[in-house]
Amino acid sequence: MADSQAEFVRLLTQHSSQIFGFVLALCLNRSDAEDVFQNTSVVLWQKFNTFAPKSNFRAWACQIAYYEVMYARRKNSRVVTLSDRAWQALAADAISAWERKDEHQESLADCLDKLPVADRQLLEQKYFSRDSVVEIAGRCSRSVHSVYRGLRRVHDLLIDCMQRAQSSNH
Repeated sequence: MADSQAEFVRLLTQHSSQIFGFVLALCLNRSDAEDVFQNTSVVLWQKFNTFAPKSNFRAWACQIAYYEVMYARRKNSRVVTLSDRAWQALAADAISAWERKDEHQESLADCLDKLPVADRQLLEQKYFSRDSVVEIAGRCSRSVHSVYRGLRRVHDLLIDCMQRAQSSNH
């Protein structure tokens, strides 16, 4: 019991933002989405014994979330809403968008890994440490213009790499 509870918490924590995003895409407002997400979380725990280990938790959870959205929609039927087919199309579009986003993030990670260490460090200083270009230039004993040129060059490398990755995926 404790192992399954820990596994459930791990999986829900790992995928909660994507599940909530899926629910939000199907709900009319954030408040409704939060309510549906809470109900979905309870149902996920109640049905966790039906989840097949090593299968796709996010897909399983989004399927349950879809039914929870439909239940909430029927419960609040005073609101004019879309047909079931339209809801299914929205759900399919949301899942497809996440899959594309996942592919995009994997490609970006691969492209970042291919960069020379100095280029990665420049990006980390600018975007993760949120240092200003002036601070970076001072630390590296470079001119501000040189840092901007370096960032531009690295951006161009990433764009080229991402475009190559995208064309090879299609």
